[in-house]
Amino acid sequence: MKDIPLGSRVPVPDSYDPSVLCAIPRRFPLGGMHGFDLWRCYELFWLGPKGKPETSILELIYPVQSRNIVESKSLKLYLAGFANETFLDHGMLEETIRRDLEDILSSPRVDAAILPKESALSQQWVHSLPGACIDGIDAEIGLDRLDSDLLRAQGEIVKESLVSHLLRTYCPITRQPDVASVLIEYRGKKIDRASLLRYVCSFRGHEGFSEECCERIFMDVLSQCSPLELTVGCFYTRRGGIDINPIRSTHEIGIEDMRKYRLVRQ
Repeated sequence: MKDIPLGSRVPVPDSYDPSVLCAIPRRFPLGGMHGFDLWRCYELFWLGPKGKPETSILELIYPVQSRNIVESKSLKLYLAGFANETFLDHGMLEETIRRDLEDILSSPRVDAAILPKESALSQQWVHSLPGACIDGIDAEIGLDRLDSDLLRAQGEIVKESLVSHLLRTYCPITRQPDVASVLIEYRGKKIDRASLLRYVCSFRGHEGFSEECCERIFMDVLSQCSPLELTVGCFYTRRGGIDINPIRSTHEIGIEDMRKYRLVRQ
């Protein structure tokens, strides 16, 4: 793996340069895990056929079956290089990005879509996460040490969605904080909500990339609570003009079911 630009001072490309993209190997085993990573890039600029700058939001989606994830700062640098490049239409730009990302990710599939300007620059794509928010529970929170043993589940089989906006972790390279909303959809023994809140808050001192943190939550809930079905989504606020939204599940899940969520805080 070549040196990644995260945490270093590097020049911003003034032209298209796919060589700036950096891959990070996935670390978690994929046995029985389904899902995808959804990235939204809010600072995409390019030139139209008459040289006028155009801008919109770029959505990137790729599955957990990809061998790598893309390093976020390298993606920002890569996209910055399009600001002085001319494209006749959106399709040409999407195909260029898709091809380059598919190569660096070693992925069987990459979806690259430039959102229609009318929706990208409006609030019509902003939706709240479904389910009961657990953040108001009057629970005593312990030290900021990640501890999966905090999780509890018992009793009858239920199907529900639980939400917390209190996930806070640290980038393992820059030590900058990352903040996310967490959606846990499951069918199984009823998860004790106070124990889940304590567990989410125990990430306060944890270092990990966004994808790894989502996978850690997924694996811990699966191990400690033994749900029959489980989906975990972590919707991170944007940093460097990009938000990252990893989704992990015990079963195949429709991309459309999850990509509709773009939160006000994002």
